[in-house]
Amino acid sequence: MTAVADSKFESFLSELASKCNLKKEKLAELIQQKRASVGDGYLTDQGALFLVAADLGVEIEYDQGKPSSLARLSKDQSSVTITSRILSVGYPKTFTRKSDSRKGLLSRLIIYDNSTSTSLSLWDQSVISFLGTDIRPGDLVKISNAYTKPALDGSPSLNLGEKSLIEKITNEKDLGSTKSLAERTLPLAKIPENDKSLVVQGRVEGEVKKTAFTRSDGTPSDLASFTMNDLKNPEVKHRVVIWGNSNPVFSLLKDSETVTLLNVRTKLSNYQNSMSIEIHGDETTCILEHWEETKSWMKDLTKNSEAIVKSVDQSGKNPSGILPFISRILSIRQSDAEARSYLLVVDSQKRKISVTASGDAVRDTAVLNTDDLVLCKPESLDNGTLRATTSKEKTILKLGTKRPDIPLASSLVAMVEKLGEDGVVSLEIMSLTDSLGREIQTKDGLVKRTELTVADHTGEIKVYGWRNLSKLVENYSAGDRILLGAVEVQTHEGKKFLVLKNYSTVRKLES
Repeated sequence: MTAVADSKFESFLSELASKCNLKKEKLAELIQQKRASVGDGYLTDQGALFLVAADLGVEIEYDQGKPSSLARLSKDQSSVTITSRILSVGYPKTFTRKSDSRKGLLSRLIIYDNSTSTSLSLWDQSVISFLGTDIRPGDLVKISNAYTKPALDGSPSLNLGEKSLIEKITNEKDLGSTKSLAERTLPLAKIPENDKSLVVQGRVEGEVKKTAFTRSDGTPSDLASFTMNDLKNPEVKHRVVIWGNSNPVFSLLKDSETVTLLNVRTKLSNYQNSMSIEIHGDETTCILEHWEETKSWMKDLTKNSEAIVKSVDQSGKNPSGILPFISRILSIRQSDAEARSYLLVVDSQKRKISVTASGDAVRDTAVLNTDDLVLCKPESLDNGTLRATTSKEKTILKLGTKRPDIPLASSLVAMVEKLGEDGVVSLEIMSLTDSLGREIQTKDGLVKRTELTVADHTGEIKVYGWRNLSKLVENYSAGDRILLGAVEVQTHEGKKFLVLKNYSTVRKLES
């Protein structure tokens, strides 16, 4: 047997040896026999160990843990769950959607962990819901079911979607190693040059000046500027400029008042012919000492915007005026029990869109197969979560035109070892355990969940089916070869796993 220098494998081997009263040498022999009988194309030593455990009637719990962090976010992820701290909260602003000219509401939070910081966008109702909580800058929060999109600088930014959740973590043992705001706070005398996402503390000197100006694109804006000095060394002074932030607390700052600025950046500036470090803020910059006044002002802003939010479908869907699009079917599952069809399609922009067909539209899908090109004319489309619905006849039409610019279903095929933090993949794998069904307590009550530990020749991972989808992975046994089609990779508290979606397919392969 080739030595496997992996602490997890060694831990599993020790656990199995203890539970079945066999020496490690004997288990190593059984593991190699299992790999030989199955074929190396399906199993690692660790995967074979799970099958040996099943043969011996021993249950070994698989746990693939990797620390998650904001630095590991990538573009176009879905179902992101992560823990971070709130650095600052941007005030709510109204905007006009380009797709249908309807009004919307947006607020940007800045969050951080010890790896980096990023923005978290709240849309429409989620803005009002957030301001109704007691979450404040510095709090540790758990963000669930978020999705990422590229920010203006190309970096991934988080967004709260229809089923997203942001929760305050109050248990001290869960605080982890993420620095608190106090630990991040820098005195004015120690601020670095050309840095961002800073927390800076100092004393206001003199009065705050408000200046109106016109941006290069012709839109009006304003800035607040004032001087701050170091608390211990008043001779150290820096100019502060807050751009495009209408928070009234900046105008109310008093001479000699101590303030902590949240989410500012530094830059060298030649102000009044003198090169010095300036501190710059934007719409997301807050003053920690004035958070309660800031929150009250923001809530007043949302009261004026509630009519706008109510005019938007709560899921963010556009009920009319959706442009048809051509796409290719990556996966399709017909559910007779629900009288629905579930499709995952991809368009020329590489957007993966989940389509639910009901009513008369189900008849259209009966003649469709994976890799077919279709013209989709959905009744609703959420551009954030990329979910579409249709119930009318002739809204999903098969096309005969070849489109080499639209990926085939084979583009989803992946290996366990190379799975990203998120995404939709298809895998040919082997079950390492029998199906295990449980009743899981959720906020909606008890729900059914069935799980399998599966593997290919590069590694092992778990797959979960929830509620009605639990039936798709029932009645599988250790050693079964399975084709998983269009399952979603998710990460929760550092653990990577697979989750069945409505459009996922599961098929047992012949040995």
